[in-house]
Amino acid sequence: MADAVALHRRFDALARAYPPGQHGRWAARERSDALDGWFAAAIEPAPDGVALVALGGYGRRLQLPGSDVDVLLVHEGLDPAALTELGERLWYPLWDQGFALTPLVRTPVECLQAARDRLDSCTAMLDGRVVAASTALGVAAIDAVVIESATDPVAFARAIVDDRARRAERSGSCAADLSPNLKDGLGGLRDIAVLGWLARVLGEPLDAAGLARSADLAAVDDAEEFLVRARSAVQLETGKRVDRLSADLQPEVAATMGFVDEPGLAAIDGLMRQVFAHARTVDAVVRDALARVVAGPGVATLAPLDGPTDVLDALASAGRTISPTLADAVAAARIPDPVVWDERTRDAFLSLLRRGDAAVAALDVLDRVGVLERFVPGWRDVRSRPQRDPYHRFTVDGHLLRTMAGIDALLDDPSADPLAAELVPAITDPAAVALGALLHDIGKVGRGEHVPVGADVAREQVRAMGLDAHAAELAAFMVAEHLLLPDTATRRDLTDENLIVDVAATVATLERLAVLYLLAVADAAATGPAAWTPWRRALVRELVTKVRHVLERGTMGEELAASLTERIGAVRALVTGEPDRDVDDFVLRMPRGYFLSVEPERAAAHFHTIAPYLTSDEVRTASAPGSRPGTYELLVVTYDRPAILAAVAGALAVGGISILSAQVFTTSDHVAVDLFDVEGVFEAEITEARWRAFRQTLRRVIEGAISIDGKVEDMRRHYPPPSIHTPVTVRVDDDASDFSTVLEIGAPDRMGLLYDITDVLSRAGIDVHLAKVATFDGRVVDAFYVRDELGRKLGDPERLAALDAALQERLA
Repeated sequence: MADAVALHRRFDALARAYPPGQHGRWAARERSDALDGWFAAAIEPAPDGVALVALGGYGRRLQLPGSDVDVLLVHEGLDPAALTELGERLWYPLWDQGFALTPLVRTPVECLQAARDRLDSCTAMLDGRVVAASTALGVAAIDAVVIESATDPVAFARAIVDDRARRAERSGSCAADLSPNLKDGLGGLRDIAVLGWLARVLGEPLDAAGLARSADLAAVDDAEEFLVRARSAVQLETGKRVDRLSADLQPEVAATMGFVDEPGLAAIDGLMRQVFAHARTVDAVVRDALARVVAGPGVATLAPLDGPTDVLDALASAGRTISPTLADAVAAARIPDPVVWDERTRDAFLSLLRRGDAAVAALDVLDRVGVLERFVPGWRDVRSRPQRDPYHRFTVDGHLLRTMAGIDALLDDPSADPLAAELVPAITDPAAVALGALLHDIGKVGRGEHVPVGADVAREQVRAMGLDAHAAELAAFMVAEHLLLPDTATRRDLTDENLIVDVAATVATLERLAVLYLLAVADAAATGPAAWTPWRRALVRELVTKVRHVLERGTMGEELAASLTERIGAVRALVTGEPDRDVDDFVLRMPRGYFLSVEPERAAAHFHTIAPYLTSDEVRTASAPGSRPGTYELLVVTYDRPAILAAVAGALAVGGISILSAQVFTTSDHVAVDLFDVEGVFEAEITEARWRAFRQTLRRVIEGAISIDGKVEDMRRHYPPPSIHTPVTVRVDDDASDFSTVLEIGAPDRMGLLYDITDVLSRAGIDVHLAKVATFDGRVVDAFYVRDELGRKLGDPERLAALDAALQERLA
């Protein structure tokens, strides 16, 4: 009598005898043989006209630790009572011991009808193996299904192709998904079973049938052993029927399968690269075999392909579906290692990259036959390499191909993304953009930060290809800066004007902004749904729009970006003897307009006044000879507060100091940095006593100890009226800046004019964020970048009208 308890103990002993990662096909066959013995004993005495058939993995003698035991009881009209009694002997003891048994009970006619109705019933029978009772009956039931399928092998193959497409939607790809389904994912164990089904339907081995090379079938055999070990390890580690090698299981599975950390490759990455490589081989062999069956006999052979250009042209002409015949021709072609890039080869490669999904299929064939790395040497290190972050779903190489296809689609039809549609016309070299997309993560090779590594690889790639300067620079720029937009948008304050100018300085041209935006969109789409949420998309678009405005207004461009970099570098060099961190903080705090308008020598001199920590009530000043004889430069640094500019202007007027020009800046941490060119009135020399008096007045005004209004009026009586009478003009520009409303105020020059203007603004609750004041032949033209109490642009027409009226009244 069969002992189910003993069978369970045998399974347990087998599980404990070896590490989980060493349970290969030999262990699966031992389990299958143990089940065979148990069923053979349990069915005795067997009634006439029955047969027990193993199906699925059990039928192939690949019974894994946690997988279902699929069996079929074939009978020739056995009465229900006898079937019930037989089922109690065969099924219940195994269920009682916790076996995941899935029994079927059918007549031969029902077996054939089920195979006609459902593909999975058909393929289960193709795996069928008689294990007990009437061998003749069981073989006859199996053979009937085999013969039925063999009547139309093309229809059978097409059904498998359709089923693989559904599996891809349901279970993904074992060759690319970072948590692959080892059984049902494309390239997994079910695909290996497909090759067995084809051989059984055709009645001969696949290499003999011309559907696969012997070497390919040997590689599939190796893949089966590896995937069986990996899936068995997953099931033994979890104690469950689990088919997916998820990220949390990978460390344990890697360890038990003998993987160890190596330079540039962690143990878990070594495991997954092997999984992906084996699955990719299986996927390719299965696809080609099915395609050959569907194509049928008599497929025309191709003339030999002569060198890399012929190969690229042939692949470009093939479209999305590349025949096995063409793949064989590609494999047989003579391609130098590395490729020698001439004009024809370069143009053919770039043209191929612009074909979207067809380019993905073509590059996949080049990779499968081992020659893609001859075109792109960096590909060797990213092939089948997993990625370790919560967003990515695919291997590095799979992600690169998907990103390239996505950017091709946006270049061809950007209408689904309104911002992309506006930016695409600025792109002059779409092929270079596709190349940049293909290379953007090429630095993910396990050696340091992937962006600088990738930038070096990309620069070497474009150099080897001999791209023209513009195309080479554009592709390399995409790799070096592909994280600029998403990282800045999601990690930085987009209301920081310095930030926007810095990004614009890095980008420098509208074309480069366009390619980075398209890359951000395609990169996120190829990463996974969590990488392009509505929140992230909105932030990136806001950043791009603001940077675009800066570039279009000419506030920043290639020349200005170069100048800004040069000037900041000069300031760093001139500030000597100070900690680098303090100099870095100074550079980051100061508005970019400061460095573009103040000479590096002066900025370096300002460092010692601006950089030290400033208390909320502190006022610092520094004076130096001006740019012209008899003039002075005055630097005022104090915590930004309402009416601070009016206080400074008023204190200067009271001190008999005339403002010739002024530049007003606000740092990122709300410190007012006001820079004036001044001269003395009546007494040209401004002595230290006069500077001291100015500082004392300013401090008393800030402290609220005195009112400056009356003192300015008293002082004004001693000065002559304006010599030139011109109308007061107030121009409002709400489009010149994304952050501030720009007021341009023109008026006749007079003592205390800047005080009058800034006093009106402060009384209206308006903050001056930046100002430029200049005098031309007795007329002052002042530009003020202003914001409301909440840091926003003014916008409100009624408020602007009231401000205009107040300025006209005060200045007239």
